[in-house]
Amino acid sequence: MDPFPCRGCSAELGPSTRRKAFISVFAQGDEETRSWYFCEPCRVWMIEEYTDRFMGGDSVRVQGPFPETACIDDVALAKTCPDPGDKWCECPAHQQLGNM
Repeated sequence: MDPFPCRGCSAELGPSTRRKAFISVFAQGDEETRSWYFCEPCRVWMIEEYTDRFMGGDSVRVQGPFPETACIDDVALAKTCPDPGDKWCECPAHQQLGNM
C-alpha cells in the first residue's frame, strides 16, 4: 500500500514493508485487508483497510490514531496465522478478525 501520514504527528507510515501485521478476510463477497502500523514517534496505531470489491471500486480507509495498547491483541492474533494473505484461511485469527 502507499505511504500515508500518521494522524497523531504526521510521520509517514507505510509502505507495506513497514506494517507490523496484516490479514486478508472474505467479507460479504469482497476481500478486505487490514494492516496495522505503529507510529514510533507518537506511540499510536493506525489501521489501513483496503477493500477489493467483487463488483469493482476498490477503496482504502485509514482509522486511528489508537492508543499504544489498543491494537496489541489484534496484532498478536494476526501474527499467529501461517498465511495472513489467504482470505480463505480458516485459522483462529481469520475466524476472529474476520468478524470485526
